[in-house]
Amino acid sequence: MTGCLDDFPKELEPNFSCLSDSLSAGPASGVLILAIGVPLIGIIKAYLRKLLDNVDFDEGLENFLFRIAGVALWAIVVLTAADEFGINVTGLVVGLGFVGLAVAFAAQDTVENVIAGVFIIIDRPFREGERILLPKSLGGTYSKWGDVTYIGLRTTRVRSTDGVLLTIPNKLLTKDAVANFSHSSDMELRVRIRLGLTATWSNVTKAEEIVKDISQNHPDIVSKPKPPEVVLRGFGDQEIVMEIRYYVDNARKMRPSKSFFVTEILRRFEEGGVTLSFPVRVNMNSEVDLDDLGF
Repeated sequence: MTGCLDDFPKELEPNFSCLSDSLSAGPASGVLILAIGVPLIGIIKAYLRKLLDNVDFDEGLENFLFRIAGVALWAIVVLTAADEFGINVTGLVVGLGFVGLAVAFAAQDTVENVIAGVFIIIDRPFREGERILLPKSLGGTYSKWGDVTYIGLRTTRVRSTDGVLLTIPNKLLTKDAVANFSHSSDMELRVRIRLGLTATWSNVTKAEEIVKDISQNHPDIVSKPKPPEVVLRGFGDQEIVMEIRYYVDNARKMRPSKSFFVTEILRRFEEGGVTLSFPVRVNMNSEVDLDDLGF
């Protein structure tokens, strides 16, 4: 098959047919694909970003989809241009596959974290700004609680209640159950306080009155889903076990409200003559009058 490019550069017939032959030539087609494809990638990504912003997706999931789409667009343009340049695209893809497999084995830990990050972004067991329970391996050193500040593909950043910013590999957050204390669907959390009371009727009933009064005069305690309640769980070894249960509407109010409750219990019990039960250890080799201990 002959064309105007057969005798190039000695002769060149300047007409539409020659232009078509020129553009259909391999290198010229490859350059044209790159010249059109690269700006087109930018346009498509801009429209994709607007589309994702208008959809109610998690921000981490949006960023993940945006990155995947960008890589896919570049792969299509580059491989298509390479095919026009006469490069064996099939061999190139197979070679890249082997390279990717080797990298995956070499960076197995990173791959595990990325896969875990994808599951976190899709399942959304927690979101940025929410308070979670830290993994046991970290919680014993840097406090048990933390607020999520960033969710990435490989790591998640959490600021512990001690103020330490932790960068946690995602696989640590998917190996066990995740405790989320700031779930948006139902924010109320129950707080429980147990104490032992001297086992007399007057002491227990007076304690119940004081505890109920304290629970009704704290702004952080809410009445939904249940109002505060006092439960006598039963007889202990030397005491009546009382449990105080109440709800707060935010995880950050759990510890401050509990601290207030304990302080008020000690103050009001002392004022009202209510006694807490506590174990007594007696050294029989010392001179102790058992009558002083109530025996």
